[in-house]
Amino acid sequence: MSIKQKNSDTAAPKGSAWKKNVIFALVVLALAAGVFLAVRAQHPAKGSGLQAVVDFGDGVTETLTLAQDHDYLYEVGDYIVHLQVKEGAIAFLDSQCPDHVCEQFGWLDKDGAWAACVPAGVYVVVEPTADAGSK
Repeated sequence: MSIKQKNSDTAAPKGSAWKKNVIFALVVLALAAGVFLAVRAQHPAKGSGLQAVVDFGDGVTETLTLAQDHDYLYEVGDYIVHLQVKEGAIAFLDSQCPDHVCEQFGWLDKDGAWAACVPAGVYVVVEPTADAGSK
């Protein structure tokens, strides 16, 4: 029986393949992070530069920033309307109106998005802030 020995001059060092794999993985992760940051820089965070204009009718409005989370309760006629701003979006969280359709509009976070509570006469539209146009 003969035993063959490896020629140590031609064999790669033991940890060489592992090190190459780690370096390759680090390069791929660095490239992925760079792409992520570049895309993120081109697309601002949700709600950034947006505001919600709440119209109560008869020329009465209130402008709410979407940059800060906050809850708003409005007593409008016979109804109490609960609007919530959270993570750059606004929604009718609760309304004492009979049909609750306004609550089904969901979270509004894009320019031009709107929702209305018709029985209470409250209309919400999302639009860019005045300073967003100058950016």
